[in-house]
Amino acid sequence: MFDLLIQIVFGWPFVILSLLVCLIGLITKRYWLLLVCAVLFAPFSYYLSGAPGIRWIGFAFPLFQAGAAFAVQRSKMILAWILALPAFLVSAWLAFVVLSQ
Repeated sequence: MFDLLIQIVFGWPFVILSLLVCLIGLITKRYWLLLVCAVLFAPFSYYLSGAPGIRWIGFAFPLFQAGAAFAVQRSKMILAWILALPAFLVSAWLAFVVLSQ
């Protein structure tokens, strides 16, 4: 049971959920959803910090999303979309790597 919980928290279910929450937060302009997204994306970022090409940058992804929340709160929507983009890109990159094996 514990192994399944670890796979859910550090795996694709939380990644997809956090990206959906991020998208909803950006579309509805609710900064607190982006903060929830940052918390949900944190375990995946910790997992990414073990990847050879990412290391320390992996810990910055939740900070980007928190910055997007701050930008939404200040009504700077273009900046918010730009700050949220790295989470989407790294998730798409990892999905491509996993599916191409």
